Amino acid sequence: MLDLLRLTGKQRQFVELLQRQQRVDSLRSLCAEAGFDVNFIHGFLLSGALDGYVQRQEHTQQAWVLTAKGEALGKVLPGFPLADRLLQGVGDRATLQTELGSAFSLNYGALRREQAVDLADGDREGVVTVLKSSVLAAYQQRQAVFGAIAAGQALDGGAASSLEWLQQQGYVTSRVETDYSLTVLPALQALDLGDVVTTLTSELILSGQWRQVDLKPYDIQAEVPDVAYGRPTILTQCIQRIRDIFLNMGFDEMSGYLVESAFWNFDALFTPQDHPAREVQDTFYLANPQTLPLPDDAALVQQVKRVHEANYGGDWTEAEASRAILRAHTTTSTARRLHQIQGQAGKYFSIDRVFRNETVDRTHLAEFHQIEGVVVGELLSVRTLMGYLTYFYERLGFKDLKFKPTYNPYTEPSLEVFAYHPPSDRYIEVGNSGLFRQEMLEPLGCGDKSTVAWGLGLERIAMLLYDVEKLSDLIGPEIRL
Repeated sequence: MLDLLRLTGKQRQFVELLQRQQRVDSLRSLCAEAGFDVNFIHGFLLSGALDGYVQRQEHTQQAWVLTAKGEALGKVLPGFPLADRLLQGVGDRATLQTELGSAFSLNYGALRREQAVDLADGDREGVVTVLKSSVLAAYQQRQAVFGAIAAGQALDGGAASSLEWLQQQGYVTSRVETDYSLTVLPALQALDLGDVVTTLTSELILSGQWRQVDLKPYDIQAEVPDVAYGRPTILTQCIQRIRDIFLNMGFDEMSGYLVESAFWNFDALFTPQDHPAREVQDTFYLANPQTLPLPDDAALVQQVKRVHEANYGGDWTEAEASRAILRAHTTTSTARRLHQIQGQAGKYFSIDRVFRNETVDRTHLAEFHQIEGVVVGELLSVRTLMGYLTYFYERLGFKDLKFKPTYNPYTEPSLEVFAYHPPSDRYIEVGNSGLFRQEMLEPLGCGDKSTVAWGLGLERIAMLLYDVEKLSDLIGPEIRL
C-alpha cells in the first residue's frame, strides 16, 4: 500500500503525472520532458513504493553523449566557423580575423591539421586558400551531428562517418543506457492523493488548523549529507597574497595566452632571431599548430622588423616570428599591454603560468608561475626599480635581498634579484628585472616613456615563505605540506 504521507514533493508530482498516463514508452524521455531527475525516479520505482500500481519493463539502447572535452567546446567544433565562412566565399584573412576574433587561430589550426587550408603568398597574400573543400563540407556535417548529440536529438543513418571522426577526436563517446517502459494500472489512476502540508506555519498553529490537515511526517533519522569542501593549495594562497599586495600598491592586473607566437614572446621584446633562448633546448615549440598569425597591425610588424635589422643585422623573417610556442615568460602580456596603452602612464601586474625546456631539479621546473610587473611613466630609474622590488618583498616579510647586474636582450640596465634561503643557507635567484630598452619600446608606441619591469618566480618565493628545500615539496605528487 502506497504511504501517501511519506511521499516527497517530487515523488508526489511524479505520481500525479503517471495518473494522467496509461503507458510510458520511455522513462528517460518522460523525465526529460517533465524536468525530473531520471536517477531519482528510477530509485523511487526500485524502492517498491509503486508495486501494484505500475508495471515496468527494462530495455537497453545505445546512446551517443558528449565527453568532458566535447562539453568544453560550447556546442561549436573548432574549425567549423571558419569552414562555414570559407564555403560562403569569404577568404579575406583580415575579414575572417575580424569576424572570428581570437578564435581565428584555433579554427585555422584545426583546418590546417587536415591540410584543408593554407595562407597564400605572393599576389594572393592575405587570403585563406581552400585546398580541400571536401574537408570543409565534412565539418558542416560533423557540426550538425555534434549539435544533435549536444541537444539530445536522434541521429539519422548518414551520421556514421561524422560519428567516427568525433569519437577519434575525443568529443563524443557511446554508452549503453538502460531505459524502462511503464504500464500504469487502474489502481494508481483511481488513487486520491489528497493534500499534504509539508510546512508547519505559525498561521496553522495559531488558528488550530494543524489539527484538520494531513502533515507530512518529518524523518529525524535521515542521514545528513556529508558535504565535501575544498581548500586552496599553498601556491593558490601565495598567488592571492601577492595579488593583494600589488592591488594595494595601485597596480592593475593583466593576463595573456599560454600559447603565443614567437613574435610576442621574442621579437616584440627585441630578442634577435638567432638568440640561444629561441632554440628547442630552451623553448617548447608546438607541432599543431606550427604557426600563429602575426598581429593585425602591419605597422607594428614593420617597425619591429626595422629595429631588428638595424641593430642586429641580417634578415628578419616573418616565418620565424610566426612560430607557435608555449610562452616562456609573462613579459608577452606586458608587450601586448604596452602596445595597447601607447605610452599612457600606468602600473600593471600578472601572475600566470609559463613553460621552459628546463632540466627539472630541486629549484627548477619545466612549468611554473611567473609574477610580472611593469611601471610606465616619466624619469623612472634603477633606484625606482629597486624601490618597488624592495617594498614588495618587505610586504612578504623578506628583507635580506641582493641585486646583481645581468644581461637581458630587452632591458638595459638589468638586475637579477636574490633572496636568502635558510634551509640551504644560501641566496637563490627569485627574479629578473630591468628598464626596457628604447629599441623595444619604440615599435610598441612607448618610445618617449621610461619603464621599469620585473619577472619573479612564484615557486621560488613560496620556497622562501614556507622554508622548504625543493620545489617538489610545493607542487606535484610528492607534496606533503
